[in-house]
Amino acid sequence: MSLLFITILHIPKILKSKGRNALIGVVTTHMGILILIVGVIYGATTGFRYSVKAIEDDMTVVPGLPFVIHLDKLVIEEFMAEEIVKLDPGFIPKKKQDSHLSLYKSGELWLTAVAAPGSPVKADNITILPSFTDIGWYFELIITGPQGDEKMIPIRPWKPPVINVGETPVMAHSLMDTGELTAQVFTIVNEQMTPLGIVSKAQPLELNGHTVTMGAQKRYTGLTIYNRPQAPILLVGCLAMLFGLVWHFYFRHRDRRQKNMDTTSHV
Repeated sequence: MSLLFITILHIPKILKSKGRNALIGVVTTHMGILILIVGVIYGATTGFRYSVKAIEDDMTVVPGLPFVIHLDKLVIEEFMAEEIVKLDPGFIPKKKQDSHLSLYKSGELWLTAVAAPGSPVKADNITILPSFTDIGWYFELIITGPQGDEKMIPIRPWKPPVINVGETPVMAHSLMDTGELTAQVFTIVNEQMTPLGIVSKAQPLELNGHTVTMGAQKRYTGLTIYNRPQAPILLVGCLAMLFGLVWHFYFRHRDRRQKNMDTTSHV
């Protein structure tokens, strides 16, 4: 607010030394700065930004959003080998990475859309942007005990659980070495990872009298969800500053030229 007070206090001085037209530019520029400050504060108090993981055929609930996100499917298409040669080896994106989304309000389908990295979906002034690199596989392990009882364990790569198979605590992560999604099961003892075996659809793993088999497999993608309510305010502030600066310097130079011409004519 000090900018505004300083401008008001110095209006008589500015008017006398620079002229009325230049004064309009000074005041407008200062007002633009104030509008920018208000916009930043407004955005910080009302805006939000979330990073979440969406799994195929699962609902993603984000507290505070007016809708629920359902990832219907994630369509991935890789580049061919001859196409990869032409790309930057440091970063090879997917040729196609489409997230088919359905948004639900109050349990009812509200909107369907396709989002991709660089091509977000906007709904209710909220932007949903898929990640370039944060994609992978979610899978489930089914553990069958000696008595035939089954337990389903969801394996989320971003938060892998510790699973007790008999007396052995184990973890698992996905592998795609053979073109088929498999899971490597391992245990950690004294901070050392010891592999115990590979699990696939066709290859279960026997461990401590338990059978570990592969369950459902789904893709997942990272989503950035945000809104920017301050954007129109910041735009107005920038335009006000630009207008004020152009106005100020144009009339300031014009008034100086006029003053020089008057001085010359009097001489």
